[in-house]
Amino acid sequence: MSSAPSPWRVVDSELVHADRWIRVRADDCVDERGHSIAPYYVLEYGDWISVLAVDRDGHAIVVDEYRHGAGIVAVGTIGGGLEAGESPEAAAIRELSEETGYEPDEMIDLGPTWANFGSHTNRVHHFLARGCVRVTEQSLDESEAIAVHVVSLDGLGDHLTQSYHQLTWYKAMELLDR
Repeated sequence: MSSAPSPWRVVDSELVHADRWIRVRADDCVDERGHSIAPYYVLEYGDWISVLAVDRDGHAIVVDEYRHGAGIVAVGTIGGGLEAGESPEAAAIRELSEETGYEPDEMIDLGPTWANFGSHTNRVHHFLARGCVRVTEQSLDESEAIAVHVVSLDGLGDHLTQSYHQLTWYKAMELLDR
C-alpha cells in the first residue's frame, strides 16, 4: 500500500479578484515531487446552508429560483450564505423564514460537506427542518424571485438538480427512515 499524498506547498499567492460575493486567488504550488502547479485558482466563498423543510403533514417545502450559472429556473432546497458571525443553524432558520415565511418546530443538523474541495474553500451545512408552519410572508433580497411549493417528499430527490440539494434530501430521508 502506498503512503498518503502530501499537501502542496504554496510558494506564491495573488489575489485576483475580491468583492462582496467572492474572492479569487491564484496560487503557485509545488507538489511533493517538486512539480509546479501554477496558477491554481481557488474560490474563497463563505459557508452555505441547505435546508430540507418538512411541514407538519410530512410534505416538503421547496423553492423554484433562477440559477444564473446554469441559466435555468430550478427546484431546490432552501439555502443561502452565512452572515458574518452567524452560526449555521441560525443561518438555516433565517433563510427558511426569508425565502418561505415558514418556521420549524425543530432544526436538525445533518452535518457539513465541502462544496467543492478541489477549488472552493467553503462548506455546505445541511439541515432538516421539521414541523414547519408558515408564520409570515417572504422577506426576499432585492435580486431574489422565489416561488414556494409544498410537494411530496417521495421522489423529490429526482427533481433536485443541484448536487448538494440532492445530498441534503438523501441525508434527511435517511434520518426520516424513508
